[in-house]
Amino acid sequence: MDSNMYNKILIKNGSIVDAQKGNIYRGDLYIKDGIIEDIKDVIEIDNKDITIIDAGGLTIMAGLVDMHVHLRDPGLEDRETIESGARAALAGGITSMVCMPNTSPVLDSPSLIKYVIDRGKNTGCSIYPVAAMTAGLEGKNITGMGLLSEAGAIGFSDDGKAVADSKLMFEIMRYSKQFGKPLILHEEVRSFSEHGLMHEGKYSTKLGLEGISRLSDDLMIGRDIVLAGVSGARIHITHISTSGAVEMIRKAKTDGIDITCDVTAHHLFFNDSHLESFDTNLKVKPPIRDVRDQKALIEGVADGTIDAIVSDHAPHLDTGKNTTFKLAEFGTIGLETLLAASYTILCRNKKQGFEKVARLLGSGPAEIVGIDGGIIRKGMRADIAVADLEAGYTVKKEDFRSRSKNSAFIGQKLYGKIIYTISNGKIVYESGLN
Repeated sequence: MDSNMYNKILIKNGSIVDAQKGNIYRGDLYIKDGIIEDIKDVIEIDNKDITIIDAGGLTIMAGLVDMHVHLRDPGLEDRETIESGARAALAGGITSMVCMPNTSPVLDSPSLIKYVIDRGKNTGCSIYPVAAMTAGLEGKNITGMGLLSEAGAIGFSDDGKAVADSKLMFEIMRYSKQFGKPLILHEEVRSFSEHGLMHEGKYSTKLGLEGISRLSDDLMIGRDIVLAGVSGARIHITHISTSGAVEMIRKAKTDGIDITCDVTAHHLFFNDSHLESFDTNLKVKPPIRDVRDQKALIEGVADGTIDAIVSDHAPHLDTGKNTTFKLAEFGTIGLETLLAASYTILCRNKKQGFEKVARLLGSGPAEIVGIDGGIIRKGMRADIAVADLEAGYTVKKEDFRSRSKNSAFIGQKLYGKIIYTISNGKIVYESGLN
């Protein structure tokens, strides 16, 4: 559908989610020239040039903000491009994406940061690049954070790798304080994970697969909390997977450390028993851990320890997944299932309030990376997702818009279907028409 034809949109009779205030109320929402013009119980406008969406029985929320996405562009466009990733995101109600720097070449220069921003401009989705902390993600030399920040980087990360040198990590933290941008930290001690394939525990033993200890995550998280406490740096621990991580971050927050964290939808939804299927789409890093860890992560969402839910969208070719578990690549796609997987496990199964989940998918991550988004307010840019939370569907490989199809959720029954996505005041996705 031609998204440029809509300048005025009236959404009527919907349940509007105010994630910041923590409530849901029935009302109408009027969008004019890309801005939320009005929100009222009832809005009546006599104008033939207006598009009216009847949202009766539907939920109106701010467009989702996914702060951990791998777009593979530049360099690995056979897996995903900025354009194909944006199409997938919009189908998932995501209007803002934060993309990681482990492309080929690595996003460690101002020109490459500008390349991502320029390529993202006409996709209908706001795309924000994260720059590498070290040149080439090699963990040796700090990048020019000042120039990268000026070019448009909204944070710094060596995602996919952890900086093993503790002294260098401390220097990165001290240097980063000048720029007010978060350090997004992938936490992994390679000596504990190097040959591992899944969580180390009962099921790795049963399946004969080499395990990855919780110590791989926990030791590095503990180190970086200590370094952040001394340096005063602002750190964000991404895709946490262990009960120990939740406990350490919870305590660090009470101790005044400037720390936030996120969890993926698949770490909330699955535990290591699901790997009995040997489904290589469940081979991810950090690994999907056991029931105790899964429970701790869900509790971390409930008590506010966890600040955001992300997809960690990691596209791979079929050749990278349609092989033995040992040889398969790590990672799952997740843009199109982010809302539904989060809603299904947290709200339908664990009975948590959707207002909180909406915040973790919207204003929470937006605040962490310092962008506009995740909020429904008069005068704000109109980034909106309209969903039928009661609509259930079975995830099918052939339905994905992502260039890659390696989803851990294939075959799962999920609830929460995106009906419309509105980005910058334009309808950019409509269920059944895209």
